[in-house]
Amino acid sequence: MDGKVLKLGEVLIEEGLINAEQLKKALDIQHTDGRKLGQLLIELGFVTEEQLLTSLGRLYQLPYISLTGLTPDPKITQLIPLDILKMNQVAPVEIKDNCLLVAINNPLDLSAIQIIQDISGYKVRPILANRRQISEYLEHYEGNILTQRITQKKEKQDEDDAPIIRYVESLIGRAIKERASDIHLEPMEDKMRVRFRIDGCLYEKDSISKDFERRVISRIKIVSGMDVADNIRPQDGRLSVPSLNQKREYDIRVSTIPDIMGENMVLRILDKSFTDFSLGSLGMPVEQTAKVEKLVKRPYGMILVTGPTGAGKSTSLYAMLNTINNVSRNIITVEDPVEYKMAGINQTAINNRAGYHFATAIRHILRHDPDVIMVGEIRDTETADIAIRAALTGHLVMSTLHTNSAAAAITRLVDMGIEPFLIQSALIGVIAQRLVRRLCPHCKEEYEPDQEIRDQIKKFAGEEFHGTLARPKGCKECFQLGYRGRVAIYEILTINDTIRKLILKSADEGEIVQAATITGMKTLRSDGMKKALEKVTTIEEVLQATLTDDE
Repeated sequence: MDGKVLKLGEVLIEEGLINAEQLKKALDIQHTDGRKLGQLLIELGFVTEEQLLTSLGRLYQLPYISLTGLTPDPKITQLIPLDILKMNQVAPVEIKDNCLLVAINNPLDLSAIQIIQDISGYKVRPILANRRQISEYLEHYEGNILTQRITQKKEKQDEDDAPIIRYVESLIGRAIKERASDIHLEPMEDKMRVRFRIDGCLYEKDSISKDFERRVISRIKIVSGMDVADNIRPQDGRLSVPSLNQKREYDIRVSTIPDIMGENMVLRILDKSFTDFSLGSLGMPVEQTAKVEKLVKRPYGMILVTGPTGAGKSTSLYAMLNTINNVSRNIITVEDPVEYKMAGINQTAINNRAGYHFATAIRHILRHDPDVIMVGEIRDTETADIAIRAALTGHLVMSTLHTNSAAAAITRLVDMGIEPFLIQSALIGVIAQRLVRRLCPHCKEEYEPDQEIRDQIKKFAGEEFHGTLARPKGCKECFQLGYRGRVAIYEILTINDTIRKLILKSADEGEIVQAATITGMKTLRSDGMKKALEKVTTIEEVLQATLTDDE
């Protein structure tokens, strides 16, 4: 082991931050996967990043500072290209005494310091800073560059186009600021209606004139690479935009369909900067997280994530892949389309026009020596059959299916024509999920529920409820909606011997649910009710998200 690494461990022990047993555990893991000691100590919960950086500062005689509230010097933004800073995760703070102060997170990354020194022409003085603060600082840095560029572009724009350009920029900017996932531009008889989808619900935002409508649609078509003259056929386009307000990079997918009143356009907004694909970020209870971790660490078998469109299934798959993503595994995905690019994972998108479907893609992927295969969606019998057989031949296969519950995934596969003996051999787990709106933490208010709600809670808890719940109110932080963001609720079905026997005898969904519940499965409604009692969401949100065909 590197002497400096051992010295860091010794310093942390001397300062009473960790003990010898904790250091040994981290070093053992490091021997296995090669990750940095500091990163492991943080992930294991033995130290915080601030404690680690403070100790590193003492070890390497570097000051540790907070970047909160600091803004980039305009002179510096013209000095070093942003992509260089992002690649090396360093942040130039200021020029002082003919030296460039640069915030870094890893004092051993001498190559990054050298690159900045070569490009800037200044002698670099490194200082230590929190990784998250460096990322936020670089967002401000990017915003300064963008502001300069947009100012230059606007000076050259034709005066007649300026109002349209400003409106489109403002519209997208507002949608991003309000955390909208989609912008709907809907032609009506005498106007165009503009709506944002925020946390799964649509809200009307604007009404624009028919004349302005045509120019707005044309402008968006131009910047997204679509045919402006073609308004009788569906089209797809895309563009990438940085937000002046939040200074992040967004990928916007644009789709049009002909409507009797004009062209209907939807803009899907994806945050390209989002990288927190971890099981911890999904909001699963500890017990459920442990179950999923156990499933994804299996060497082979099939894991299905089920739920309706927009339930967060892709995010869960990405988090699961990220958990096992390391240099010892060949992970290949086939998606429609690729939503987020993930380092270290080979990603491919289907192309229906070229005859490259999910089933075709899996056949080709199997020739590329994969350890893990992620299939965006099982849509037909052919895809299901090939995916099942891949799981039976030593591959870990993950995919999604549109069913209302975890148990229903099994009956759906049978309905698709997959033999029960293949399902019971290949399937190792099913995760059903829904998204419910999260109450705004700034304005939610407590209340005593009425008897009807208490009766609903009694069905879940088995006893009378005498506490309080929370409900939405509305404030400036949540744009008066009362909700801010969404949280997932889960139902995890682990395939054990009991479930396998039920699959073999073609048991119905109810029998499977009953057996799984006895062995510890928490249903979607059960998980949702728990979050409502914790005042994370509301009872109404949970009941709406978990409605069954019988209700």
